[in-house]
Amino acid sequence: MNILLTGATGFIGKNLLPALEREGHEVFVLVRPSSNYGELGARHSVIFSGDVLHLAQYIQQNKIEGIIHLASLYLAEHKPEQIPDLIQSNICLGTQLLETCKIAKVKWFLNTGTIWQNYNVSDYSDEYCPVNLYAATKQAFIDMAKYYIDVFGIRFCTLKLCDTYGSNDTRRKIFKLFKDYSESGEMLKMSPGEQLIDIVYITDIIAGFTQLVELLASDTELADEYVLTSGHQIPLKELAQLFCKVSGRNLNIEWGGRSYRDREVMIPWKGTPVPGWKAKIDAEKGIRLFLDIQNVDNENVVKLNRGGYNCLIVNTLPASVYYSEAA
Repeated sequence: MNILLTGATGFIGKNLLPALEREGHEVFVLVRPSSNYGELGARHSVIFSGDVLHLAQYIQQNKIEGIIHLASLYLAEHKPEQIPDLIQSNICLGTQLLETCKIAKVKWFLNTGTIWQNYNVSDYSDEYCPVNLYAATKQAFIDMAKYYIDVFGIRFCTLKLCDTYGSNDTRRKIFKLFKDYSESGEMLKMSPGEQLIDIVYITDIIAGFTQLVELLASDTELADEYVLTSGHQIPLKELAQLFCKVSGRNLNIEWGGRSYRDREVMIPWKGTPVPGWKAKIDAEKGIRLFLDIQNVDNENVVKLNRGGYNCLIVNTLPASVYYSEAA
């Protein structure tokens, strides 16, 4: 199957591209003029600068059947001057792609959403409540898509994600922070740490995407949206303890050193998982994969409580015994 992929230079995209190719799909990567996409090794790429008719012609010529839309601008907290970029990346680009689908008669469209579109609402509810403006723009694009779904019959589905991680992940996400601070020994100021974390390893994320691609390409009746979830939410404090247990390293965390963010997600929303998909890698195994750990003597880790924050003291071992840098 011929597929157009956006966001291929991001963490998920870099992992999804080769996975799709291994399954025999021809993947055409959509990139911005300013993107550094040479390192992707994609067999096909098209630079998009806003010319919808040119892109539609390219899609028709290459007989592209579906689009996977990963590209977005993520901002946990935005500044006023960033609003145009949020709208351009998260609403305008997707709408241009849907217009292209209309012209080129693309069969299906797999959109990427976030559980942050459903802040503090009942599990499995479709009630919309955005955590922040980023989540609001993700929902606004779905509202734009409804016109194309109803009028032109585009097969459209949104896959909502919780937190993600994996080897070679350079984003400033939770395990990257833990890794950096465990190496430096510096104090890490964090919130009180009671919020639950739902986090899924990258190979499970990719399996969810590829499973939904196959369903979209078939005649299977699908819901409007699905969610990839670990199935096991863990308090942030416990996640830090697990990281230290697995890595054999000390994390010097001041719990309560900073306040919770406005609209902090304390309990992640649960939605309907992709049919036939289930996360296979739990947090402990995922941390090992993230750090490329071969061997950890967990009996050398002693948990203490000092000065209002948890402190894990690790007995001295040669670093090579229990830790090696991920490639």
